[in-house]
Amino acid sequence: MKRVKLVFGTSNSQPVGTNEEELERVYQRAYKPFIRTLYNFAEVPITLHYSGTLFQWLENNHAEFLDVLAEMGGRRQIEFLGGGFYEPVLPMIPHTDRIGQIEQMTTFVRKRFGRRPRGTWITQLVWEPSLPSALKNSGMEYTFLADYHFISAGLAQDALYRPCITEDQGKTVVVFPICKRTRWKLMIESPEEVIEHLRALADDDPQSVVVMLEEGERFGAGEESYRICYREQWLERFLTLVGENGDWLEPIHPGRYLKQVTPRRRAYFPATSYEDMMRWARPVARRKAGHGSSRAGEHAYAHARNGFVSGGFFRQFLTRYPESNLMYAKMQYTHILVNQIRGDKYRKQAAREELWKGQSHHAYWHGRPGGIYVNQLRKQVYSALIEAEKVTREKGIFIPSIVAVDFDMDGVLEYLYQGQEMNAYVHTHGGTLFELDYLPVAFNYLDTLSRRVEAYHDNEVVGYGYDRYLRKAFVDHFFSPGLTVDQFARMQHRELGSFVDAVYTVEKHDREHHWIQLQSSGTVEREPGRIAGADDAAVELGVESATEQPVRLEKHYSFNAAEVTVQYRITTTGEPLKTTFACEINISVADAADGTLLIACTSDAEDAHDIPLELASVDRCSEVRLYDELNRTVITLAASQEARLWSIPVETYAMSDDRVKAQFQQLSCVYHWDITLSPDEAWEATVRLRCDRF
Repeated sequence: MKRVKLVFGTSNSQPVGTNEEELERVYQRAYKPFIRTLYNFAEVPITLHYSGTLFQWLENNHAEFLDVLAEMGGRRQIEFLGGGFYEPVLPMIPHTDRIGQIEQMTTFVRKRFGRRPRGTWITQLVWEPSLPSALKNSGMEYTFLADYHFISAGLAQDALYRPCITEDQGKTVVVFPICKRTRWKLMIESPEEVIEHLRALADDDPQSVVVMLEEGERFGAGEESYRICYREQWLERFLTLVGENGDWLEPIHPGRYLKQVTPRRRAYFPATSYEDMMRWARPVARRKAGHGSSRAGEHAYAHARNGFVSGGFFRQFLTRYPESNLMYAKMQYTHILVNQIRGDKYRKQAAREELWKGQSHHAYWHGRPGGIYVNQLRKQVYSALIEAEKVTREKGIFIPSIVAVDFDMDGVLEYLYQGQEMNAYVHTHGGTLFELDYLPVAFNYLDTLSRRVEAYHDNEVVGYGYDRYLRKAFVDHFFSPGLTVDQFARMQHRELGSFVDAVYTVEKHDREHHWIQLQSSGTVEREPGRIAGADDAAVELGVESATEQPVRLEKHYSFNAAEVTVQYRITTTGEPLKTTFACEINISVADAADGTLLIACTSDAEDAHDIPLELASVDRCSEVRLYDELNRTVITLAASQEARLWSIPVETYAMSDDRVKAQFQQLSCVYHWDITLSPDEAWEATVRLRCDRF
């Protein structure tokens, strides 16, 4: 008689930083009723994966739930899967951290449920060919990949229901294919239709197995899925039918399967993930071409069958979103610092725990859940990495200094000030400050995000504008004097200078006295009507002869405690030049709603007055104070020369849970001065940034 085996279960996780209310809601609507239903079907084996952070939350808030899981595991109903404890994308983290995170999960499961896992869940199914050796070295014998991986590896259609062996460095693991077409029938079609679909897959091959591992949140977290799954008892009816069809349908644990069947086929899988992830990683132009197509997945499968991998792979998110690469660079740099700890295993363990928290994958990429666009997720990553770095600094031994290192792996040295109260990182591209860690609250105030084109943006979103550069601190602009704050906010302006994207030269730096001297020699365009020597007729006709004026811009960074001071010096040669110079400083906070960010502005002639958190232009301002109520921190920006100030809340529009949502990212503060440059004199000003607790 034709038969088929069934591996059925869920993978359950929540992003690090998810608020308590949301965790409780998903628990009550999805996790708890799912297990409550399964509890009454002891004869149906179930395969479960929970992330380490979710296990921790359950342990602290619903220990009784874990007790029930332990009981079901004791009667051999549940087989637990391991994985990276903090849900890292395994290929993205150092090899020792891969093994360490898997072993931490293994230890938790063994201690809490009495048996160690032999199989592992791959976060987001992101695969690279070097993983088998790491998995095997961690004691893992099998894992799961999407059937798309199998197709991409050139395997035939019948291989989509049979596991195979893969290898790296002589270490082998078994890989089970997850059948997308089958698992997506869950709660879309009736239980009877799903059973009939499984019956059609039965054959005489004892290796035949259908793997239906689904996100646990799909079983009830949404209103519609909760109605279908529990009010209409879809899950209960399905499990009943599984039991009633035992003559041809055998529910089984993957570990039990491998005791009965020894896979013989071998395959090597390319660096890939499931097909949706592959499309998200594509360049925007290619994603737009396929966006909204109901047959996009079929196209991906067709390409894979022909030997082509459709789309990109996970690491391309690091190039699509430079902010993701900066987080990745911070993680890699922190890994080096943590592994330099010697002679204090407890301190090293504490630092490593924070490092691993900062490797949680959610903030590093963008897909349907929002990812990098969700401000709070990035803040959690940086907070953990900063805490890890703080632990590495041995009291009484650590000395503040400036370190020159290729931090972001772009082939150019960056200059990292590491102090007792603050980290401040300078990039020669644009001469900008790109990270500002205020250590007392473990917070990066330059965790900003630029507005970028996404395939799903409509004309309304396009009208808000896209950024042409990274919104960091001490970005140097030259503008037309008539430019408005609204035009700048929508990026409807022309840069008259060449300095936003210029590569600055580090003339010298003093690591012990904490200063860096940078300079860039570029040009500034002179607008018609401001050209020295131009006659009235030429001005009236807009003639722009000799409009580019050579300009030298020098920036002197100095660091002290929790303060950054930048001294500007601008000179020119040739004819006099009238222009508008602007210094842009972006400050990111976790939230800007309900009074969590307050702004006060002071001029030379007036006391401080509040500025609303909206698009604003202030004619005279010398000092701005930003009150971060969540961290109880005030960030002070002070200019030596009174200037006009633009205050611009920057929001991005990104897909999250199938809806495009606005998300506050940072406040852009732009000082700008009308200046006249003569060949025999220099324009100078100083801008200071300071962090304090209040």
